[in-house]
Amino acid sequence: MSSILYFAYGSNMNLDQMAMRCPGAHLGSVARLAGWKYFINGNGYAGIEKADNTVVFGSLWILQDKHWRALDHYEGVAGGYYERIELEVEQVADGKLVKCWVYLSCNYQYGVPTSRYQQAVVDGARQVKLPSEYLPVLESWANGCPEQ
Repeated sequence: MSSILYFAYGSNMNLDQMAMRCPGAHLGSVARLAGWKYFINGNGYAGIEKADNTVVFGSLWILQDKHWRALDHYEGVAGGYYERIELEVEQVADGKLVKCWVYLSCNYQYGVPTSRYQQAVVDGARQVKLPSEYLPVLESWANGCPEQ
């Protein structure tokens, strides 16, 4: 697979966490994925699901093969917690569409994150400089689904 893009929308935006999980990975640009929305799954971790008139912002990472092995393990791919698929996202800076890999939760029940996990996601969003108007979307899940 060699060097390829990964779209992070949850705790993998956090620079400290990615430095531990994937030493040597390079942070790319901010990107958006139209037609999807962010949620916290029944296990308390970030997920995204298709939804009309919504958008998910995240960061692109440039990863090597060794990073994929580490992330597949961390995301629990073998255990059926997440699956990795290829999607097309739009780079915010230049509007360019790029193909990248993204992890999708296999658990579509809504849940509540731990305060530590929630803080890692929000801190990461700030670190990678997601649009400030998007931060309330992430923050709104601190106590579970904001629509309930």
